[in-house]
Amino acid sequence: MRDALLDEIAALFGSDTPPPALTPRPTGLDPMEPVDEPVRGPSRQFVFLVGAGRLHLQVDPGHLTGVLDGSVSVEVHSPTSVTALQPDSEGWFRTAIKPGPVCVTVPELGLTTGWFVA
Repeated sequence: MRDALLDEIAALFGSDTPPPALTPRPTGLDPMEPVDEPVRGPSRQFVFLVGAGRLHLQVDPGHLTGVLDGSVSVEVHSPTSVTALQPDSEGWFRTAIKPGPVCVTVPELGLTTGWFVA
């Protein structure tokens, strides 16, 4: 009897297809500075400086939730797609994401978080 998890792990290492190449950040955008703030709880959370404000991101399995000071649009990038989001009047946004590399950009401000793993 074979273990399904071991088969899945073997398939990951048995592939000859290289992972998609990632650019350091979307072209033409300046990196946002991460803020070292203590975070408690089971979710992964990130905080970035955005001009005079902050971008807060929370990564849960299958979802990315964020709040941005101001209601400018954001884009969520993966190696294969870009999702444009318009935060609500309080700056909140949420989208479904797949596991893997993700980066969030604020095109109107010319800023990006750079890549992180969801």
